Amino acid sequence: MSIPDTEAEPRPRRLMHRRAVDCSGYLRDDGLWEVEARLVDTKTFLQRDQFRGDVPAGEPVHDIRLRLAVDDSLLIREAETAMVATPFPTCIEVDGILQRLVGEQIGRGWREIVRRKIGTLETCTHLSELLGPAVTTLFQTMSYGKRPDGGDSMDSHRDTTEPPFFINGCHSWRTDGPVVAKVFPQFATKPKAAD
Repeated sequence: MSIPDTEAEPRPRRLMHRRAVDCSGYLRDDGLWEVEARLVDTKTFLQRDQFRGDVPAGEPVHDIRLRLAVDDSLLIREAETAMVATPFPTCIEVDGILQRLVGEQIGRGWREIVRRKIGTLETCTHLSELLGPAVTTLFQTMSYGKRPDGGDSMDSHRDTTEPPFFINGCHSWRTDGPVVAKVFPQFATKPKAAD
């Protein structure tokens, strides 16, 4: 991946580190929605590590995985982690910490729930970071329902009387914007006057 540069010639550079985040969403036969997420960090050079010894180029420094299963209301029914490769032996002590989220509902206030249930020093920073793309992958997985038929992902939401969790969650879903006015006119507000 390369972001276009405003300069004609790219500056010389050397790849030092690569982080890959991969998420997949599923509909299970039992009706639950499931996401698997994985974060892998690698270096492009031999890393001499005081805990793991020599870590060859391309071998994961971090290989962290999580799995969440939710019902249609985004209530977490199952949560698992796997700390497959870590820089320190103590990192694996957080394995299973996401169990504390079972019974919690993903939606408004989600980040605060995670902070309240799992303290900063009780978990791995990278595992916490992986929750973000995992949850947004769940939203995308569920967006067309259990029987996608080529319809609009908002078809099942149009007649709702409660604003969906994503309203006012980003620029496009702001209540004073054109998307909400078209898709959810019942929640639209007038655009703010320009200063």
